[in-house]
Amino acid sequence: MNISRINLVVIGHKDHGKSTLIGRLLYDSKAIQEKKLEDIKTELKQTGKRKFKFAFLLDSLEEERKGGLTIDIMQTPFKSQKYFYTIIDCPGHKEFIKKMLTGASQADAAVLVVSAKEGIQDQTRQHTFLIKTLGIRQLVVAINKMDMVNYKESSYQETRHQLKLILQSLGYRDISMIPISAMKGDNVYKKSKKMEWYKGHTLIEALDEKIAPPLLPLNKPLRGVVQDVYPYEGNRQVIACKIESGVLKPKKNVVFNPSGKTGRLEKILSFGTIMEKAEPGESVGLLINDVDDVERGEVLSYTDNQPMKVKSFIAEVILFSSIQMREGDNITIRYGTAEKKCRVRKIISEIDPVNLTVRAESPKVLKDETVGEVELLALEPVCLEKYSDFPELGRFVIEGKKGTAAAGIVLEIAESFVEA
Repeated sequence: MNISRINLVVIGHKDHGKSTLIGRLLYDSKAIQEKKLEDIKTELKQTGKRKFKFAFLLDSLEEERKGGLTIDIMQTPFKSQKYFYTIIDCPGHKEFIKKMLTGASQADAAVLVVSAKEGIQDQTRQHTFLIKTLGIRQLVVAINKMDMVNYKESSYQETRHQLKLILQSLGYRDISMIPISAMKGDNVYKKSKKMEWYKGHTLIEALDEKIAPPLLPLNKPLRGVVQDVYPYEGNRQVIACKIESGVLKPKKNVVFNPSGKTGRLEKILSFGTIMEKAEPGESVGLLINDVDDVERGEVLSYTDNQPMKVKSFIAEVILFSSIQMREGDNITIRYGTAEKKCRVRKIISEIDPVNLTVRAESPKVLKDETVGEVELLALEPVCLEKYSDFPELGRFVIEGKKGTAAAGIVLEIAESFVEA
């Protein structure tokens, strides 16, 4: 029996117990060997720290990862009765936002951690807003640190009420909110005896109950992104391509956009093996008749259902570092493996990432660490899609002098060069 795998991102304000909860999940699920735990406890004693804390477990694993050893928190799934869960590691607030928006992390579901003692904070709102923007609809809330409020039901209910208002404003409904103590283990894997007033699921039970495995976008139109082109036997080329949606089969006419180059797919190769088909998530080699000089970043499709060659689009962007954005600015965007020139046609609004409201209509400038809705004009055809339709082709980063300066997702296609 194959057990489905779920990629889980743990979000929430700094110091609300995210690392402790991750450590607790790994510990209670026995994902970490007993010898490893004993080694950590020995190390703590040697460094003068008497008390074992579950955040130390995460720190220890992170140190091993940096040191090139075998244990990697990203590759240490924990098992429930129903699924294998893999924690997406996003250390630090800014790193979390970058990873989520640039696509370095692919989350199927989220756990929002909120301290019952401190309540809702800025990053609580910001992270919830971000996962909503990215289309992560599967969410479970862990109201943590119940031990620090003496396990009082009133503290849980107050935090729950405030969260419900925020989540409902973002379109979340019927969200499970579990009172837990990650430090003590209450209601994580084991039912707490200190909160008899709570009759609901434990956290792991709620995850199994509320979360569904991701569905491959098999029924969507074929889309693939060219990763590279390599010489093949004779004077031929094999095109390395990652399939994002649909099903690719040989003996079909295909096209690469925005160049418009077409050909007939002869073979699909995977490590020298001829494949009958390729599905979303698979990276394969393509032998195509009558096609030469396909470039990295081109988008593969069947000839009868092609992506638009986009001229302008509406996007939500978040600026990371020392960058400002003004109307008329020329920028370089990168999506998939493509890199294209664009111009800021219009700044539509600035969005407050804390209270999730429009801060200003048509501002003259967007400054660093702000969120805005903009219209971008492509100075050459780009093959982007609405993020809600094709996530991999609906997000992009904006390059700055020192690397990635901003990232965004496509909300709407405004104009196209050629209607497909």
